[in-house]
Amino acid sequence: MCGLWLAAIGPARADCVAAPQLGLYQTPPVAGPAQTGQTQAANGEAAAGATGEDRLGRVVAPVSINDQGPFRFIVDTGANRSVVSRDLADRLGLVADGVGEVHSVHGVSIAPLVPVRSLQYKNLSLETAPMPILESAVLAGEQGLLGVDGMAGRRLTMDFEHRCIEIVPSRGARRLAGWEVIRGDLRFGSLMVIRGSINGLHVNLLLDTGSDTSLANEALRDALNARVLRDRARLDFAIAFNSGRPVVLENAIALPSIGLGGGVLEVRDVIAYIGNFHIFQLWNLIDEPALLLGMDVLSQTRGVAIDYQRHTVAFRIRGAAGTGSRLEDARSSFLSTVGVRN
Repeated sequence: MCGLWLAAIGPARADCVAAPQLGLYQTPPVAGPAQTGQTQAANGEAAAGATGEDRLGRVVAPVSINDQGPFRFIVDTGANRSVVSRDLADRLGLVADGVGEVHSVHGVSIAPLVPVRSLQYKNLSLETAPMPILESAVLAGEQGLLGVDGMAGRRLTMDFEHRCIEIVPSRGARRLAGWEVIRGDLRFGSLMVIRGSINGLHVNLLLDTGSDTSLANEALRDALNARVLRDRARLDFAIAFNSGRPVVLENAIALPSIGLGGGVLEVRDVIAYIGNFHIFQLWNLIDEPALLLGMDVLSQTRGVAIDYQRHTVAFRIRGAAGTGSRLEDARSSFLSTVGVRN
């Protein structure tokens, strides 16, 4: 489950903030005084709290509905709307008063929409709009999705190391010291896209914490195949892997290296599944090489921060600054790692 989008419903606003450990990584803003997290929380602009994980390794936050809960909601940067499971809707007595189109990776479905009187994360009240109901099985047993509706003008920080999230107003937010910042673009108002490079090929990279795996479109596969044939490289795993070239398999791509931010960061040893997925059509990314980075890659960092006001993505990298995180034997250990490129 990833890239869930709801059509025919106007944008809503939302806020959320997380654990105090994040302050260890922050420094005062470069210019002008900024409110502290405590002041923001007191003014209802921010909230704080720890997170958990679902069985697929995705971030789960406690969310209350209609003053009941909290309930387990997956934090999904690939979803433009928050969602409630059918089991939870039945438990709360939520009655549908309409329907809407819900777009997922594989296609479009019609879902009932239920009015919600209040949606709250910790001390932060989120503005509400009718929420689609999805079957609990689709949500891997969790009780809902916390989408990015309402993130306009805010920064969402997910600290995987300390298992917490933070959402604060972008204006006046403290700089994340020691994090690598990359410029991105917002598509459809809330989908963050950053530019990457694979073997010299420019690629659109999408950040989706609602997906446990990474996905590639067919345009990326075809472009990489063309480069492999042009360079007369054999489609042999060991040779291609040792040479640093991507390997295009039948239903997946093995990527030894992905450059981010003009080569500032490097993601290594990623496996992405190939398909003409519906969600790429929705995002108008059928003809452009695109790679959706799921939690299999993102969780290998210490933290990710998306600033929806400044259109930036920040990564906190494992290992000492400037040295990166390298595999001792990449051929025997096929894992996703992220490091600073020397």
